[in-house]
Amino acid sequence: MTRTRFTSLLAALATALPLTTPAAGQVLSNDVSDVVNVTLLSGWRSGDGTHFAALKFSMAPGWKTYWRAPGDGGVPTRMDWSASGNLDAAQVLWPTPQVFRQNGLRSVGYSGDFVLPVAFTAHDDGPIALDGQLEFGVCSEICLPVSLDLATLLPPNETHNVEEIATAIQKQPITAAQAGVRHVECTISYGDKRARIDMQIDMPPLQGNGEAMVLEVADPRLWVGEPFLTRSGDTLRATAELAARGGTPFRVDMDRVRMTIITTQNAVEIVGCA
Repeated sequence: MTRTRFTSLLAALATALPLTTPAAGQVLSNDVSDVVNVTLLSGWRSGDGTHFAALKFSMAPGWKTYWRAPGDGGVPTRMDWSASGNLDAAQVLWPTPQVFRQNGLRSVGYSGDFVLPVAFTAHDDGPIALDGQLEFGVCSEICLPVSLDLATLLPPNETHNVEEIATAIQKQPITAAQAGVRHVECTISYGDKRARIDMQIDMPPLQGNGEAMVLEVADPRLWVGEPFLTRSGDTLRATAELAARGGTPFRVDMDRVRMTIITTQNAVEIVGCA
């Protein structure tokens, strides 16, 4: 997190749950219940071996947490499921976030209650023995880092919270095709330890107000500034600055650039920029 001072620190270390079938709505931690509660929604197993579960965040009024790219005023959310059994992969299915501005900084995330789906890919037909760690931040006038240990079974015959999780999955950003994106063109120019990307996207405006863009690159060492946007009819132009932490030379893989355009009502995700 850059330029935000942690005026209070809190380590919320939850006791791991026993490896038994979780009930829908089982609370993982009450250590910071005056600010945030995290609940496991155990979900269901699909025919291809993917188990759709979720974490439900309930935050006190005025508090927020963050998206995968939190912005200069946010705290990254991280999950580590590497110690789990019968698990080949885990993919977070991020719902469309909100854009917040406070003290001259932009952050991207969620407030109130929201459901964060995770698609777990089982290795075989048996239960998935989840053993992971969740790290995230919650912020208001101060920011609190939270760390939770998560451990439980996801049996293959589980069928809880289907509607709630499915609704959250449907809140993901739409695809470029669904948004009517016709053409994407980018130009990158490199300077002394910095770079600038100029983007032109031919697409109609999304429903909603406050059009904003989050630009992500594959190299985690790179700092990416907030893009500056202008629109003329169905043409959106954006410019963003990039720099390497430590000032080392770098090159951007333009095929893996990800642009997420967000309004108050919708979002679209565009991958790759020629």
